[in-house]
Amino acid sequence: MPSSLRDGAPTPLPAGSPPPLPAGDRVGQLTVPLQYRSAPPQYRLAPAEYRSPAPEYRSPAPGGRPGAPAGQPAVRVRAVAAMSRRQRRQYLLIVTAWLAAVIFFWQWWLRPGNIGSLPLFVLMSFSFCYVGTFLASMYLVFVKNMRRPVPIPVRRAERAAPIGRVAVISLTVPGSESLEIVRRQLVSMSRISYPHDSWILVDKVSSPEIEELARSVGVRYFSRHDEARWGTSGVAAWNRRFPPFQRRTKAGNVNSWLDAHGHRYTHFTQLDIDHIPNPDYLDRVLGYFADPKVKWVQAPSVYGNFEHWTARGAAEQELGLQGPLQMGFYGFSRTPFIIGSHCTYDTAAIQEIGGFQPTRAEDHLDTVCLAARGYQGVFVPDVIAVGDGPETFETYLSQQFAWAYSMIEVLLRHTPRLLRRYRPRQAVQFLFAQTWYTLWCLSMLALFALPLAALCLNTRIARIHYLDFVGHSLPLSAVAAGIWLWSRPWHVPSGMRLTWRGMVLHAARWVVVLSALVQVVLRVKKPYMITKKGVGDDAGALSLRLVVPYVALVLLPLVTCWFHLLSYDSGPAAGYLLFALQDALVFLLVVAFVLAQEIRLAPGDETPLARRLRRQRRPLLTTGVLAVATAVTAAACAQPLWAAVTAV
Repeated sequence: MPSSLRDGAPTPLPAGSPPPLPAGDRVGQLTVPLQYRSAPPQYRLAPAEYRSPAPEYRSPAPGGRPGAPAGQPAVRVRAVAAMSRRQRRQYLLIVTAWLAAVIFFWQWWLRPGNIGSLPLFVLMSFSFCYVGTFLASMYLVFVKNMRRPVPIPVRRAERAAPIGRVAVISLTVPGSESLEIVRRQLVSMSRISYPHDSWILVDKVSSPEIEELARSVGVRYFSRHDEARWGTSGVAAWNRRFPPFQRRTKAGNVNSWLDAHGHRYTHFTQLDIDHIPNPDYLDRVLGYFADPKVKWVQAPSVYGNFEHWTARGAAEQELGLQGPLQMGFYGFSRTPFIIGSHCTYDTAAIQEIGGFQPTRAEDHLDTVCLAARGYQGVFVPDVIAVGDGPETFETYLSQQFAWAYSMIEVLLRHTPRLLRRYRPRQAVQFLFAQTWYTLWCLSMLALFALPLAALCLNTRIARIHYLDFVGHSLPLSAVAAGIWLWSRPWHVPSGMRLTWRGMVLHAARWVVVLSALVQVVLRVKKPYMITKKGVGDDAGALSLRLVVPYVALVLLPLVTCWFHLLSYDSGPAAGYLLFALQDALVFLLVVAFVLAQEIRLAPGDETPLARRLRRQRRPLLTTGVLAVATAVTAAACAQPLWAAVTAV
């Protein structure tokens, strides 16, 4: 942009021309990701339009790295073990118990005499191995590698590293967040104690109301839709169909700001509009950039709106990720995952990879691309910002779908191109994380469907007695639970326990993850999803559309039970009636718990209970019918099931 435009003057650009580049030294550029260089010609940007000015402070000092005094050795971030000596001894005991439980189960399960139907047995073995053994084993690997960074005072980083001007940015889309939430974030950014410039980035439309609100609290305003400031052609250049300035995306919004103002800043922090930073936020993260290899600093992403059961449940699901796993990723490969709710970046490094990456999981793809260039991150295991989790069940499912869709897309579309550029430990870590959605949902599908297939075919998956299975698998489950409980001191936020909320959401999400996998494989394009905050609709009945998949997952096992009962008087597969009924009961409880929360926590406590029940009468009727059907089916299965379970 012309310097006059960068300073905010409303000088329009000539119609039909791309925004020109500013004069002066241009060492870096905002490049287009490789996968988008094959875009149709009409959607490609001219090379000049990709460029973003390199920071002026990057000129190397004689005899040293960029910005460092001559002859001064590079600073390195030191990391210390998170476990004490006593905890390391406990860890060795837990690993020993885990290995014993794993060997005890699998040497028994894999005996040739236990194989029933070979295809079903193989599928069951792989699925149970992934869910019941592999995930806990990898958790132990990363727990062993947990590290904490030794703090570096920010003043030392100012002397030793090119830390100059710093920006804090937050993004909003008018109509997707209430003005109160926007105002709260503007005030919070302005209260960060370290000297910085606060920016609000407004997408979709330019908002004079938000601009005035920002001005009133000393926050700078940017909108790539502001024709009065950037001109028609400038707005068009920043709202393209393809990256880096893709319209209606978070990445396109941030990249437009980087193109307009990134040259002013050495580092910037990006905050989601609902994640409120502590006043000492920058003081806690900037010091680590004294190490020239460090290009991002991440802290835990936690929620605080626990009055919403879905937010509390989502937080419970991430207890391990935001603490032990992120600390383990940092110690294992110096590559903690960027989580886009809030993170601090080296501006030049982000420009080098082409800006924020073009997916819904742009944060993870940013990590992938930065790591592929040999850069490192730091994970600070302290809560320095608190945000809002999903306020409704529908929002939770939408978020899970979007994250799963994007992570699977990264795995299938981007990782194959970049995998050879990782260090071995990075490759292990990335493949473990990126395959989780795919392998977990497929494993859960297999564990759900295989007993039903056995009932339909009247064949046995494994020639084992039910009580033998319980006896051999119980130690595995008990030690896995013990691992989770033992690692609680490192869970973030501390003091939170896993409750029925997290379990219900865990059971509910594999369905939407499976849907995301299918749609990625079929190349179904999905629009960028924006999570609305503070602008929820009025209270209403729980949408049957949301619970239809779970109703189907209750009915399918029940129908399978009746098919088996009516088709076979008796047979080797009768014992699988228990697993089919268990499948039906799990998803019946999901529907019932979700409905109960919709009734109990309906907005407006003054609403009479009778009215809330009337509002939910259709979901209540559906749940009641399912409960009766499950009870009747269980009664019909009782005799053959008892005979199968008690047979010697």
